[in-house]
Amino acid sequence: MIVISACFRMETAWIPKLPNGHVIHTPMGEAAADAVQRGLERLLPEVPSLIVSTGFCGGLVPTLHSGKLVLAEAIEQSGKAIPVDPALFAQAKEALRAARLDFVCGPIRSSDRVVQTKEEKHRLQTKGAIAVDMESGPLARWAREKRFDFLCLRAVLDAVDQELPLTMKTSLIQSILQHPLTTLRLARLSVRAGHSIGRAIPVLVSGFEGGAG
Repeated sequence: MIVISACFRMETAWIPKLPNGHVIHTPMGEAAADAVQRGLERLLPEVPSLIVSTGFCGGLVPTLHSGKLVLAEAIEQSGKAIPVDPALFAQAKEALRAARLDFVCGPIRSSDRVVQTKEEKHRLQTKGAIAVDMESGPLARWAREKRFDFLCLRAVLDAVDQELPLTMKTSLIQSILQHPLTTLRLARLSVRAGHSIGRAIPVLVSGFEGGAG
């Protein structure tokens, strides 16, 4: 069994039903790891052979447009880097390459809050990461503690020069009322990014179906 973790249903809406894949939806940020833990308890006695953190991310470099896939080679959070197992990373990279998907590899920065502005993104550029999300750090730490194999594959929602109208305290309805054009444009981008995830996750799952679990 391969567990696919994501926050929003929009992020997983285009993933087809996978015999060896199980999707767990989580809250944003630190609470993601606890949510996956509870999800696994409901799936016992099955044990996952791989945890995949997926969903949207923000681009931190100009070459990352909306819909571009990012395969993390390391997760950075609070000044510490958690490397992805080199063999797993190489296997995932080869599977995506064989499927001719549009992806890049690099470190992903895990933030404890939504990175909204262009200025915030440009500041994070100087720290070496190519994309930013909120869940991969907690999930990578948890997976390492539990000794689960872990991969992170994200799709860019907002490019480095695009701003997000959403925060952890703002509902979608509030965002639409306050920033109607920006929010509608973001909705279109989320469809593009969701389609990218929907194409990529089956490739990963099929590439790792030989694992135990």
